[in-house]
Amino acid sequence: MPILYVETNFLMSIAKGQDLEADQLLRNSLASLHIVIPDICYIEAIKTYKILRKDRLQFETEMKKQINESSRDKTSTHAKSFLGHLEQAYIENALLLNDIQGRLSETINCLLTNAELINLNSIIIQEIANQTLIEEILPIKNDIMDNLILQCILSHANLHPAEEKVFLSGNNKDFGKPEVQEALRNAGINKYFTNTQNFLEWLKSQSI
Repeated sequence: MPILYVETNFLMSIAKGQDLEADQLLRNSLASLHIVIPDICYIEAIKTYKILRKDRLQFETEMKKQINESSRDKTSTHAKSFLGHLEQAYIENALLLNDIQGRLSETINCLLTNAELINLNSIIIQEIANQTLIEEILPIKNDIMDNLILQCILSHANLHPAEEKVFLSGNNKDFGKPEVQEALRNAGINKYFTNTQNFLEWLKSQSI
């Protein structure tokens, strides 16, 4: 059974409804996979949602202002039409935010039940501290969270040298860097997928 490493992007892509295959993978492929995720990804996902929610609420506030302004225009047919669209958008914005929150909560619960957590321990913290404060050789520049996630995955992978290991992340900007890919290979993670569809095709080919 291969080990599949995922990170924050996996949770958020499902929460935002951007990756139907990821949702299907989580619901249908658990028996054939050992999914592993760093525990800090849950915190980062919740933080990301909070930022998204703040932006949506700011948009809601602006729409309220525009609704009030448009309702004062008693002559323009365009203002009346615009008001109707704004009122509908106001409702849909709230419903969409509820959808995202619900999907994120459901994804977190599913992973907590079925995936292995990589706990942030003293060894991982010391390694990151050395890279940041002493050697200044962080593989991913200017993103301490992604470096922590990477170090968690590398640490876990090194403890399981005999297993087949793959990494799925749509964050190709950071995890697709040559130095990161080299670190993954050195830990025995020889397959890296940027989208779930390609991973599922590979997984299917392994069972043929």
